[in-house]
Amino acid sequence: MNKKVTFILQRLALTLVSLFAVVTLLFLLFRIMPGDPASQLVSPRFSDEQRQAILAQHGLTQPLHIQYLYYLENLAQGNLGVSFQYGRPVLPFLLNKTLNTLSITVPALFLAFTFGPFIGANFAWNRNESLDSYGTGLVLIAFAAPIFWTGMLAIMVFSFWLGWLPSSGMHSATYTETSLVGRFASLEFIRHAILPILIFGLWRLSQPTLIMRNNMIDVIGADFIKLKRAEGLDERRIMYRHGARNALLPLVHYMALAFGFAFGGSIILETVFSWPGVGRAMWTAVLASDYPVAQGAFMIISVAIILLNFLVDVLSVYVDPRVADTGVET
Repeated sequence: MNKKVTFILQRLALTLVSLFAVVTLLFLLFRIMPGDPASQLVSPRFSDEQRQAILAQHGLTQPLHIQYLYYLENLAQGNLGVSFQYGRPVLPFLLNKTLNTLSITVPALFLAFTFGPFIGANFAWNRNESLDSYGTGLVLIAFAAPIFWTGMLAIMVFSFWLGWLPSSGMHSATYTETSLVGRFASLEFIRHAILPILIFGLWRLSQPTLIMRNNMIDVIGADFIKLKRAEGLDERRIMYRHGARNALLPLVHYMALAFGFAFGGSIILETVFSWPGVGRAMWTAVLASDYPVAQGAFMIISVAIILLNFLVDVLSVYVDPRVADTGVET
């Protein structure tokens, strides 16, 4: 069998096992976590008969293994249950929240992976000079600074002191949504989204910058770069056309993973800016013992990371065929 096909099948099998493990762990985790989900469903004034009837309606009176089988059956049908807090189906509720999260994480990652490699390449090309020394230091500070601290600082400066931008939320309190497109295509949304996008983008900028810098340092010492210099080519042409192009390849793998992990980082960001995304919904659900929502949110984030990782593996084997040899041997 072709090595590429074998490699992809291996990664597909590993992906399916990972998905099953995540589904099982999430089911168990939210059944043993502290808190009583029944308190969200049943009023203390209800009788024991009423309490049992409501719990039975949600399948909470069944043995754990029976609940697990029902859980898998519902999951296969795209049914993540009903929120204890809101009484709404979980899947459409979370998909709506996921769109809100993507509206800030996608632009932030676009900025980070557009400017990060460019900055990192210049740092490496000017290694041990002032640009590299001070620039790398600033990037490390931006990465080390807690995102909740930079977010609060940005709110204090640009919202409270200068009054340029809103401090929280996705729209003003008087906003009425007329369409999905209108939610994201209004000037009001853009004004609310600027701070979260810039803060998240600045935080994520450090990784592609540093990865690109390290990759470029390795590439600069390669023989083909020395050959291009010997041919008398312009330094900037060597840096961007020959050096940066080769240094970008390892960054592609990290790019997809960063997109998946961005959901995790959005929890703090959305809490600071009161952004109605999937991260904030997950945190609120955990505090309220609303485990259908919390479980569904964790699942969306986990599945996104696993599937993106599989996609990157598939793309990598075509971009660099040597990856297939490594995977098959292991």
